[in-house]
Amino acid sequence: MEFNAIIKDLHASKEFKAWKKEHSESYLAHAFMLLDDANKDTWQVGFYNSDNTITTFVVSRIVEVIPNQEILRSDHEILELKPQEVTLAYEAALKQATEFRILHHPREVPLKTFFIIQQLPSGAVYNITFFFQSMKTLNVKLAAGDGKIVSHSFQTLMEFDRKK
Repeated sequence: MEFNAIIKDLHASKEFKAWKKEHSESYLAHAFMLLDDANKDTWQVGFYNSDNTITTFVVSRIVEVIPNQEILRSDHEILELKPQEVTLAYEAALKQATEFRILHHPREVPLKTFFIIQQLPSGAVYNITFFFQSMKTLNVKLAAGDGKIVSHSFQTLMEFDRKK
């Protein structure tokens, strides 16, 4: 199911309506999907709360609420995701990112692929990550409206720790 349909179904659910009554100041922050058989058609939709936590709704055939979780500290502000800016289907975004991966890193074998839709100052993006057998990652950010590649990075997992 596509992102905007997921958001519509979530907003119509009794779980979301009950939660929203007590969290009127919260806003949509991200939507996440792990692309493997175990998580097929399951979205995790996160809402930023004023107490600096995230409430996540797992949306598949049913809606499940994951209680507030602390946010991993970052220098970046969590922006409100604007669903109207997400017009590119996730399959099209994945296809474009996969074509980029094959063109630029043809020998890398992906073990896991996941994406998060989030708002950056430049607009809504698909932030797609491929985790490879070689313990390297490729991250491709695509504009969620027109699918243009905003940025990309290729690095080993060891490089993640060095950036902190």
